[in-house]
Amino acid sequence: MEQTPKPMETVKPGNRTVLYAIIVIILIAVGIGVYYLTQNTTPTTPAAVQLTIWDTNGSCLQTANPPDCGFKDSSGNANVTITHGQTIQWTNTGGSPHTVTTCDPAHATSSNTLGCPTANAAGLQSFDSGNIGQNGGKWPSSPYLTLAVGTYHYYCTLHPWMHGTLVVQ
Repeated sequence: MEQTPKPMETVKPGNRTVLYAIIVIILIAVGIGVYYLTQNTTPTTPAAVQLTIWDTNGSCLQTANPPDCGFKDSSGNANVTITHGQTIQWTNTGGSPHTVTTCDPAHATSSNTLGCPTANAAGLQSFDSGNIGQNGGKWPSSPYLTLAVGTYHYYCTLHPWMHGTLVVQ
């Protein structure tokens, strides 16, 4: 006896709607997962605090009044306060080379204490940029300098009457 094949059952309209809804939900879930996986999870580093070393056309005289050289932030202040974790970079916009050197026992000797009216507290990081070239020289070039909490007094070893203060909170 020969069996005749049964006709294929068609999907009922109500079942088709449920199937489409399940497919849409799966696609949305996959899309959300891909979105979160492709997001940049690297924490952003705050922009470096830019400090300027300046002089008047290469002149940096101890006797100049008003001063014709110095350190400053974007507001013109030589004394700068930053938040711990922020990085720092100095740019020499002047016409003479300058340095950025901490006022600590390693750098401030009896022969150059003019730039260090106040010594740094013991245990703070020390730094000495060496000569920073004029007309746009930067220090540090990269990575930027990050300091521990404290008050840093610094000066220019080439012009020891130039000094600034950096407070890291």
